[in-house]
Amino acid sequence: MNLNRLIKPLSVAVVAMSFLSACEKPTQITVTPELRPVRTLMVETVDVSQALEFTAVVDAVNRADLAFKISGELTEFFVKQGDKVNKGDVITKLDDTDLQIYVAEAQAHFDKAMADLSRANNLVKTNYISASEFDQIRTSAQSAKAQLASANNNLSYSTLRASFDGIIAKVYSKNHQEINAKEPIVRLHDLSQIQLSVNIPESIMIHLKKNATPGVVSATFSSIKNQSFPLQFSEVSTLADEHSKTYEVIFTMEALKGYVILPGMTASVSAQVALPYNENQVHPSFYLPSHTVLKDGQGNYVFVVNKHKADVGKISRKPIVIGNITAQGIEVFTGLNSGDHVVTAGMSKIYSGTLVKFIKASNSVADLSQQ
Repeated sequence: MNLNRLIKPLSVAVVAMSFLSACEKPTQITVTPELRPVRTLMVETVDVSQALEFTAVVDAVNRADLAFKISGELTEFFVKQGDKVNKGDVITKLDDTDLQIYVAEAQAHFDKAMADLSRANNLVKTNYISASEFDQIRTSAQSAKAQLASANNNLSYSTLRASFDGIIAKVYSKNHQEINAKEPIVRLHDLSQIQLSVNIPESIMIHLKKNATPGVVSATFSSIKNQSFPLQFSEVSTLADEHSKTYEVIFTMEALKGYVILPGMTASVSAQVALPYNENQVHPSFYLPSHTVLKDGQGNYVFVVNKHKADVGKISRKPIVIGNITAQGIEVFTGLNSGDHVVTAGMSKIYSGTLVKFIKASNSVADLSQQ
């Protein structure tokens, strides 16, 4: 038998079997698991200041009821309600006929008294009159001078002028009407600034000690949508109202361009005020949505994401001590730090040690993707 004829087919068979064996061996392929998004919330330390909101009444920063100092008949009215006036502008006048007569009469008496005093000065030097007679003449001259000044004052009082720049808010009297002294004629408002009066109940005032820190105070008006306006503190009453037992606090703001804000209107004043709490009183450090807090046999806990490496986070379980459920959420006293990212959705599909894709959001809410 030819040996070469047997070896050649055998070699071909061995090669073919090796090829078949290689084809049967499975190829290893690495598959990256698909990531699904979940949500987290970055917690921040609770602001211990208390949000306060009150209804305020608008008033003019300056207001005055203008009245005459003397009685008489109104003869001229130069303004009407809503008119703007400057300081010193004439508002109205009284009939001054008799007043001018009194001034003329007083002027005549004064002139005569001064002439008598001038002659008496010469006569007393020559001893033609006694010193006592001279004193009597001088006293008469001084009295005449005072009467003239009084007559001129009464004449000037017949004209009512604006005591400051403002707006005529109300007119109480009509022309040709007899009025009495100190009877209000018009009301003048200075609206260059707006004053807002707030009544604070004693339950809050009792906590506002001298070391209480006021935050930003602002006002909003129902007719001006989506706008708030900063206020400046002006004054506070330390005497409570007898009936309401409230204390008046006054704020001011600049007049609003493009809007007409008038006395008597209402506004809402809001402020953040840090109240001085009792040192022994415990307050929550954070508030969390109720669905983020889980519970098992070991107690209450949340899932937190910590940075593992670039764009990757790692889930950890954090036990927490909670309090009551409030309008702001569940009170959290211990267990978390400011800046922690608490998982708010998909908690049933993660566990401690799970790696996630960590994507921080600009609004302090991070997107996480579970492995």
